[in-house]
Amino acid sequence: MNCNVVKDLIPLYIDGCCSEESEKIVKEHIESCDACKKLFEDMRASSDMRASSDMISVSKAPVKLNKINDWKASVLQSVLLFLLFAAITVGVALEAQTPSGPINGFWALNLVIPATGFMLSLANWYFVRLYKSRKIFSNCSFLATLGITAGAYIWAGVHYGMNLFELFAERNLLGFFDAPQGDLYLNGIGILLAVVFCILSKALSNQYAKMLGKE
Repeated sequence: MNCNVVKDLIPLYIDGCCSEESEKIVKEHIESCDACKKLFEDMRASSDMRASSDMISVSKAPVKLNKINDWKASVLQSVLLFLLFAAITVGVALEAQTPSGPINGFWALNLVIPATGFMLSLANWYFVRLYKSRKIFSNCSFLATLGITAGAYIWAGVHYGMNLFELFAERNLLGFFDAPQGDLYLNGIGILLAVVFCILSKALSNQYAKMLGKE
């Protein structure tokens, strides 16, 4: 067999793309031709190096992607912590300006408690890898936010000596707009914000777990 023909078949032979007859011809020829045998070995070594390089590149891609997703998840958690802490700080400062009087407790119930409930529930995010699924994690984050916030409202009711249930029963929608500024906080503004935070907790925790590869 002519060496030029074999040289054309060698790349196909290495890739396993030639017919059985051509494969047999190449194999027999390189056993008897030192020049073609050396060419075959060189081309096979080069092919193996390219394949190895491709495998390394593919293996590095998921690692790089995981690092980017970890960074995004960390940024999300950090931004939430910063915003909620800022909201609590503002609420505490405003509450400190009304230590007594008709609007004492307004900012505590309408801003500080809802923001605190959401912020404390973020501690659950550090244990995301312990959960079996993203759905379970997001549901637990929602319940954590709800539970902490509800507990804080119960404490606030005792602290301010108020019976929230009786007051809600006495108020109606029109009465909300006629209520004095001092008891405006008892008509559900803080509760509405707490509900929003609970929904955000579920949605954002789900996104956070997704960034970390949780199924």
